[in-house]
Amino acid sequence: MESTIISSQNFNAYFGDNHVVKNVNMDIPKNNVIAVMGPSGCGKTTFLRCINRMHELIPGATSDGKILLHNEDVYSLNSILVRLKIGMVFQRPNPFPNLSIYDNVIAGYKLNGLKLSKAERDTIVESSLKKAALWNEVKDTLHRKGTFLSGGQQQRLCIARAIAMEPEVLLLDEPTSALDPISTASIEEL
Repeated sequence: MESTIISSQNFNAYFGDNHVVKNVNMDIPKNNVIAVMGPSGCGKTTFLRCINRMHELIPGATSDGKILLHNEDVYSLNSILVRLKIGMVFQRPNPFPNLSIYDNVIAGYKLNGLKLSKAERDTIVESSLKKAALWNEVKDTLHRKGTFLSGGQQQRLCIARAIAMEPEVLLLDEPTSALDPISTASIEEL
């Protein structure tokens, strides 16, 4: 299907002998918001981590079947390229502790060796923080460490970092579960 961006075909994931994701078959159309729901421990997070190849980083974790991005098996692509195209924001905020707010937002560019001019970096940081509804709160403290922010602000910083790379797919794993109602509303609006 031409409008499908992600497709899983008979996809399974394991932690050692524990079969945690079983035969998932689904097509995810582009430009849509999709919710994956189920009880705690049913494999939702594991499935998301498999989509952008984070699952394989866990010792003893394996998978089979296929996950396709534009009809290409993500497991046949370079994992770094996959993570550039498929961003992820985790349930708990995880800003890079030794980086400033500014450097957290552009970290993906630096980590991947992508060179940008100062003006390009400034534009990306401002735009990403505005999209994450954080700019007005941090515009005067961009060079403070991201870990000095509140939990809700840290989560929005992580979202800004993910969208700064302009991924084709953005995976959000319960990004508002530990946030106050105002921060939750900001993230939902984003």
